[in-house]
Amino acid sequence: MSNTFQAVFVKAWPWWAGGLAIGLLVPAMYVLTNTALGVSTGYGNVLFCVMPRTNLIWLKKTFKERWSWRVFFLGGMIAGGFLSARLASRPLVTTGMGALTASVSTGSAALVLFLGGLLLGVGARVAGGCTSGHSIHGTANLHLGSIVATAVFFVAGVITTRAVVLPLLGGVGP
Repeated sequence: MSNTFQAVFVKAWPWWAGGLAIGLLVPAMYVLTNTALGVSTGYGNVLFCVMPRTNLIWLKKTFKERWSWRVFFLGGMIAGGFLSARLASRPLVTTGMGALTASVSTGSAALVLFLGGLLLGVGARVAGGCTSGHSIHGTANLHLGSIVATAVFFVAGVITTRAVVLPLLGGVGP
Protein backbone atom coordinates (compact mmCIF):
# COMPACT_ATOMS: atom_id res chain seq x y z
CA MET A 1 0.00 0.00 0.00
CA SER A 2 1.44 3.40 -0.95
CA ASN A 3 2.27 6.03 1.66
CA THR A 4 -0.13 8.51 0.04
CA PHE A 5 -2.98 5.99 0.11
CA GLN A 6 -2.29 5.24 3.79
CA ALA A 7 -2.04 8.94 4.67
CA VAL A 8 -5.39 9.73 3.02
CA PHE A 9 -7.49 6.64 3.75
CA VAL A 10 -5.97 4.81 6.72
CA LYS A 11 -4.09 7.07 9.15
CA ALA A 12 -5.72 9.82 11.18
CA TRP A 13 -5.46 13.22 9.51
CA PRO A 14 -3.87 16.15 11.33
CA TRP A 15 -6.45 18.40 12.98
CA TRP A 16 -5.87 21.23 10.51
CA ALA A 17 -6.38 19.01 7.44
CA GLY A 18 -9.59 17.54 8.81
CA GLY A 19 -10.86 21.00 9.74
CA LEU A 20 -10.01 22.35 6.31
CA ALA A 21 -11.78 19.46 4.57
CA ILE A 22 -14.89 19.83 6.71
CA GLY A 23 -14.82 23.62 6.32
CA LEU A 24 -14.73 23.30 2.53
CA LEU A 25 -17.79 21.04 2.62
CA VAL A 26 -20.10 23.94 3.57
CA PRO A 27 -19.59 25.96 0.37
CA ALA A 28 -19.27 22.77 -1.70
CA MET A 29 -22.68 21.58 -0.51
CA TYR A 30 -24.23 24.92 -1.47
CA VAL A 31 -22.59 24.91 -4.90
CA LEU A 32 -23.36 21.26 -5.69
CA THR A 33 -26.73 20.68 -4.01
CA ASN A 34 -27.96 24.08 -2.74
CA THR A 35 -28.40 22.58 0.71
CA ALA A 36 -26.72 22.40 4.09
CA LEU A 37 -24.65 19.51 5.38
CA GLY A 38 -26.03 17.91 8.53
CA VAL A 39 -26.16 14.39 9.87
CA SER A 40 -29.37 14.37 11.94
CA THR A 41 -31.44 15.20 8.85
CA GLY A 42 -29.99 12.06 7.28
CA TYR A 43 -31.21 9.98 10.20
CA GLY A 44 -34.64 11.52 9.74
CA ASN A 45 -34.49 10.61 6.06
CA VAL A 46 -33.59 7.00 6.95
CA LEU A 47 -36.55 6.95 9.33
CA PHE A 48 -38.75 8.16 6.47
CA CYS A 49 -37.37 5.34 4.28
CA VAL A 50 -38.34 2.80 6.94
CA MET A 51 -41.75 4.41 7.69
CA PRO A 52 -42.95 6.05 4.42
CA ARG A 53 -46.62 5.93 5.45
CA THR A 54 -45.99 7.58 8.81
CA ASN A 55 -48.40 10.01 10.43
CA LEU A 56 -45.53 12.03 11.91
CA ILE A 57 -46.10 15.45 10.37
CA TRP A 58 -42.47 16.58 10.63
CA LEU A 59 -41.31 13.54 8.63
CA LYS A 60 -43.90 14.08 5.89
CA LYS A 61 -43.18 17.80 5.78
CA THR A 62 -39.38 17.52 5.80
CA PHE A 63 -38.84 14.67 3.35
CA LYS A 64 -40.46 14.59 -0.07
CA GLU A 65 -38.36 11.74 -1.46
CA ARG A 66 -37.40 8.55 0.36
CA TRP A 67 -33.92 7.92 -1.05
CA SER A 68 -32.27 11.33 -1.07
CA TRP A 69 -28.52 11.92 -1.06
CA ARG A 70 -28.60 12.05 2.77
CA VAL A 71 -29.32 8.32 3.03
CA PHE A 72 -26.33 7.56 0.82
CA PHE A 73 -24.20 10.06 2.76
CA LEU A 74 -24.89 8.15 6.00
CA GLY A 75 -24.23 4.85 4.26
CA GLY A 76 -20.95 6.24 2.97
CA MET A 77 -19.92 7.34 6.47
CA ILE A 78 -20.56 3.85 7.81
CA ALA A 79 -18.91 2.09 4.85
CA GLY A 80 -15.95 4.47 5.03
CA GLY A 81 -15.45 3.66 8.70
CA PHE A 82 -15.51 -0.07 8.01
CA LEU A 83 -13.18 0.29 5.03
CA SER A 84 -10.73 2.45 6.95
CA ALA A 85 -10.72 -0.06 9.83
CA ARG A 86 -10.00 -2.93 7.47
CA LEU A 87 -7.24 -1.03 5.65
CA ALA A 88 -5.65 -0.26 9.03
CA SER A 89 -5.80 -3.99 9.90
CA ARG A 90 -8.28 -3.37 12.69
CA PRO A 91 -11.27 -5.60 13.41
CA LEU A 92 -14.41 -4.89 11.42
CA VAL A 93 -16.49 -4.78 14.60
CA THR A 94 -15.36 -4.21 18.17
CA THR A 95 -17.05 -3.92 21.54
CA GLY A 96 -14.20 -1.94 23.07
CA MET A 97 -14.94 1.71 23.76
CA GLY A 98 -11.80 2.58 25.70
CA ALA A 99 -12.23 3.65 29.31
CA LEU A 100 -16.04 3.26 29.20
CA THR A 101 -16.09 -0.47 28.50
CA ALA A 102 -13.00 -1.06 30.65
CA SER A 103 -14.85 0.38 33.66
CA VAL A 104 -18.40 -0.93 33.30
CA SER A 105 -20.09 -4.07 32.01
CA THR A 106 -20.94 -4.42 28.33
CA GLY A 107 -24.66 -4.27 29.13
CA SER A 108 -24.26 -1.05 31.12
CA ALA A 109 -22.12 0.49 28.40
CA ALA A 110 -24.71 -0.49 25.77
CA LEU A 111 -27.47 1.08 27.87
CA VAL A 112 -25.49 4.29 28.38
CA LEU A 113 -24.67 4.53 24.67
CA PHE A 114 -28.28 3.78 23.64
CA LEU A 115 -29.70 6.38 26.04
CA GLY A 116 -27.05 8.88 24.95
CA GLY A 117 -27.96 8.33 21.31
CA LEU A 118 -31.65 8.70 22.10
CA LEU A 119 -31.00 11.96 23.95
CA LEU A 120 -28.86 13.22 21.06
CA GLY A 121 -31.64 12.45 18.59
CA VAL A 122 -34.28 14.19 20.70
CA GLY A 123 -31.93 17.12 21.31
CA ALA A 124 -31.18 17.45 17.60
CA ARG A 125 -34.90 17.49 16.84
CA VAL A 126 -35.64 20.09 19.54
CA ALA A 127 -32.63 22.25 18.57
CA GLY A 128 -33.56 22.18 14.89
CA GLY A 129 -30.37 20.35 13.91
CA CYS A 130 -27.41 18.38 15.14
CA THR A 131 -24.06 19.57 16.41
CA SER A 132 -22.44 19.21 13.00
CA GLY A 133 -25.25 21.09 11.28
CA HIS A 134 -25.23 23.96 13.77
CA SER A 135 -21.49 24.10 14.44
CA ILE A 136 -20.22 23.63 10.90
CA HIS A 137 -22.97 24.97 8.67
CA GLY A 138 -24.79 27.39 10.96
CA THR A 139 -21.76 29.18 12.37
CA ALA A 140 -20.18 29.41 8.90
CA ASN A 141 -23.32 31.27 7.82
CA LEU A 142 -23.33 33.37 11.00
CA HIS A 143 -26.74 32.13 12.15
CA LEU A 144 -27.18 33.48 15.67
CA GLY A 145 -29.15 30.42 16.82
CA SER A 146 -26.36 28.13 15.64
CA ILE A 147 -23.69 30.19 17.36
CA VAL A 148 -25.64 30.05 20.63
CA ALA A 149 -26.36 26.33 20.18
CA THR A 150 -22.66 25.62 19.55
CA ALA A 151 -21.67 27.51 22.70
CA VAL A 152 -24.25 25.51 24.69
CA PHE A 153 -22.95 22.23 23.15
CA PHE A 154 -19.42 23.03 24.28
CA VAL A 155 -20.36 24.10 27.81
CA ALA A 156 -22.74 21.16 28.30
CA GLY A 157 -20.13 18.77 26.87
CA VAL A 158 -17.45 19.94 29.30
CA ILE A 159 -19.83 19.75 32.27
CA THR A 160 -21.16 16.32 31.27
CA THR A 161 -17.70 14.94 30.58
CA ARG A 162 -16.48 16.07 33.97
CA ALA A 163 -19.61 14.73 35.66
CA VAL A 164 -19.15 11.31 34.00
CA VAL A 165 -15.36 11.00 33.82
CA LEU A 166 -14.60 11.88 37.43
CA PRO A 167 -17.18 9.79 39.34
CA LEU A 168 -17.81 6.96 36.89
CA LEU A 169 -14.42 6.39 35.35
CA GLY A 170 -12.26 7.41 38.28
CA GLY A 171 -10.79 10.50 36.64
CA VAL A 172 -9.41 8.67 33.61
CA GLY A 173 -9.48 10.79 30.52
CA PRO A 174 -8.68 14.25 29.25
